Amino acid sequence: MKTIKITAALLLLCSLMPCISSHGADVIDDVYFFGDSTTAHLAVRGGIPRERVWSGAGNTMLFTRVLDRSVKIGGEFYTLAEAAAKFQPKILVITVGASGGAGFVGEVRFKKIYSELISGVLSASPGTRVFVQSILPLSDKSAKYYKKLTKKAVATANRWIADVCREYGVPFIDTHSVIADENGYLPQEYQNDEYLHLTSAAYKAVLDNIRHNIADHINISTYSNN
Repeated sequence: MKTIKITAALLLLCSLMPCISSHGADVIDDVYFFGDSTTAHLAVRGGIPRERVWSGAGNTMLFTRVLDRSVKIGGEFYTLAEAAAKFQPKILVITVGASGGAGFVGEVRFKKIYSELISGVLSASPGTRVFVQSILPLSDKSAKYYKKLTKKAVATANRWIADVCREYGVPFIDTHSVIADENGYLPQEYQNDEYLHLTSAAYKAVLDNIRHNIADHINISTYSNN
């Protein structure tokens, strides 16, 4: 009985620890992030080095342009597929759809853009493990500023994203439900402004969820030797 209790306690402890590979590094250290402003700010308040945070020239990415050569890395511009082919990230987390997507683009076009985005990366860099994260919650004050980007539009777009992920066998990371409050908005402590931008505490929760989702899909001891 004591052995069972000790084992259960160790499993619980491990589940709360960062996802660590056999060589002792946090797996997040091998993740590249692509997305709009909430992703771009990982380099400001999320503790991720700027070279692993890919976004547009203005630290955002309009959804209808995610297939264009608008990814700014250093002083050069790439499509996401071109960037993946050049830099060969071990893991890539895609988070797009808030800026000019949810509420603005219909289901057919939305899914087509996401399909081409994912398939382009998979073809350009077959060794990259692709994960797609949900659109994150909005501030409860955002309705004063956004007419089309609403809580309902975000929920609908997240269902579409999950559909595309299933089609391509790519893991869908539902961070929206993890950090949203009971009303479906960002909790006050996670609101950096009245729109959709996040505090450092929110980014910690986001990265923890990404970390544990990666652990669910990748054998870390095997992965670390690749």
